[in-house]
Amino acid sequence: MKTSKIITLILTALAQPVFAEVVKVHLEPTTVRNIGGVSKFDRSQYITLHESFGSSDLTEEDLLYIEHELEAEFGRDGGLISWLARDIPADKNNPSMPDVGKIKDLFENKFVNNNNSIRFNAENMRNVILCTHPEKMHGHKNNKSYEWGPYSAEATAEYTANLLKYGFTDANRPRAIEVYNEPFVKAKKIPTTIEAMSEQHKIVAKRVKELNPDVMVGGYSAAWVEFESGNWNNWKNWQKKFMDIAGEDMDFWSYHIYDGVNVMGTPRARTGSNSEAIMDIIDTYSHIKFGVAKPIMITEYGKIPQGNMSTMPYSEERSAGMLYSALGQLMTFMDHPDRLIRTVPFILGKASWTYGMTNTHVPGNANPYLLWRRLADGKTYVKTDLMKFYYFWKGVEGEWRYSSSNNPDVRVHMLADNNKLNVIMMNLDNQAKTARLTGLNNVKAQSVTVRSLTTNVTKPELNQSLIKNIPDELELKAGEIVMLQVQLNEPQKPQQSVKEHRIYADNYLQDIKGGQQINFTFNQVPTGKGSAILRLSPARKLGSQPLPSTVHINGTPLTLPTNWAGDDQKGRNMFYGMVELEIPMQALKPQSTVSLMYPDDGGKVASAVLQVNVRNNKN
Repeated sequence: MKTSKIITLILTALAQPVFAEVVKVHLEPTTVRNIGGVSKFDRSQYITLHESFGSSDLTEEDLLYIEHELEAEFGRDGGLISWLARDIPADKNNPSMPDVGKIKDLFENKFVNNNNSIRFNAENMRNVILCTHPEKMHGHKNNKSYEWGPYSAEATAEYTANLLKYGFTDANRPRAIEVYNEPFVKAKKIPTTIEAMSEQHKIVAKRVKELNPDVMVGGYSAAWVEFESGNWNNWKNWQKKFMDIAGEDMDFWSYHIYDGVNVMGTPRARTGSNSEAIMDIIDTYSHIKFGVAKPIMITEYGKIPQGNMSTMPYSEERSAGMLYSALGQLMTFMDHPDRLIRTVPFILGKASWTYGMTNTHVPGNANPYLLWRRLADGKTYVKTDLMKFYYFWKGVEGEWRYSSSNNPDVRVHMLADNNKLNVIMMNLDNQAKTARLTGLNNVKAQSVTVRSLTTNVTKPELNQSLIKNIPDELELKAGEIVMLQVQLNEPQKPQQSVKEHRIYADNYLQDIKGGQQINFTFNQVPTGKGSAILRLSPARKLGSQPLPSTVHINGTPLTLPTNWAGDDQKGRNMFYGMVELEIPMQALKPQSTVSLMYPDDGGKVASAVLQVNVRNNKN
């Protein structure tokens, strides 16, 4: 555990007064935060759910409720491609290929001719990410899912490309497709190989973009991103291998990230430093291999509770824990709108298909990921606490404005929305914090609304209240997310901007040898006024010193932090997380070198990334 947390727990045990740690939250309402070229919060990028308009168990009333009451965007569809494939016969002249000439008629019968229904209006699929099941759509000689197999990757590619081309129009065609959903964990069951699945990504991508140049193709929709597992064999044999084989033809990388137990292993958390380290190593290798850090889609995230996809009695406390993970991860994802095309929490609608997944279903029990769960009568649906994820973000819009926190466990964002400021803070720690706000003294408020959602509790509570003035301090309970909505007399006009740049090192995944210097070199580093941090991602066995003894940039020593976002990753064999080190701007050079040293052998420094935040007084 972190030193401050150990001290707090000891004091509690001794029944001494415990005061919440004070965290300094700095806010600049007239400074635009330009994140790699992005300065506007996009709800369709972040406020999503794992559903689409094609879900047959959602009524039109449900769909409209999701759209208008929850103000959520439909995020991902895993069934449409395999569902429509059932009605496509084999080509009479080539039985190993689909008769793609039937696709247009099939689609028109199911969708276009039913356009009085919003569910069957293809325009509603425009922002939905399509994917499909590898068990059905991986091409191999023994696949008998459909009349035409698919017996080859080429057959799947032809079907997929023609479905996108002739099943939609240029105005409503989905913008993105993942070739598979979580394929590599299913390779042995099919059976096939990682190499063959990677090759199919390549073949499908080429054909899809030949017929649909406006569609992004990506993957591999990884289920298990524990890269450090097996002495980095997970990275080498899965993610890196996929990027080496198919990466040239991928428009984006995609993966799934969960707290809890993801596929195998013991319970652990990824929220915080671990999720940041995962993104940074993918970005770094992408930049080394292709000259660019290709964008990412996180198409499932949240928490996997005990029991996972099984049906179980409803638990408010379990839902509260799932809200913590979804909200905590989202607060970190929101720091990367330039890197993350779309993020989709694994939150389902009614998902009637989940009730039949096991033979032991008890009436009244339900899958834990649902917005609506079915009661024991088999007919009545009631809302779950996961609705509160969307209610918290209801009405939130705006332009990013600059904010910072001196504690990585307290995440903060600020958005300027015309005559309103939205200040959002979340405490990722398991101890309460006091957020001391600076920078709003000159803001004239007509009214202030406080919206809060608790998660480290037996029952999640969403509350909203009016207060007279902008507070100087706010208590953040463990796992609590709080939003100040400040109504202004007039908008906070921009007076300056801060542009965030990411610079990637020319090497990565370096072995740690005690007493031996490890170097990372960065080219084309911006300089000037502003601030900078080193995003360092060490991976070391638990019990070893996670951070180096010394870190220098261009000879200037950096102060080593004692804290990082999220927990200490108990439950893993190894700590793997991104830790931020502050860099004096004057220490930066156009070509900069980071040097670091550990006292003992073992582990790796997975990646090092510079983030340079350049200030400009002329917005």
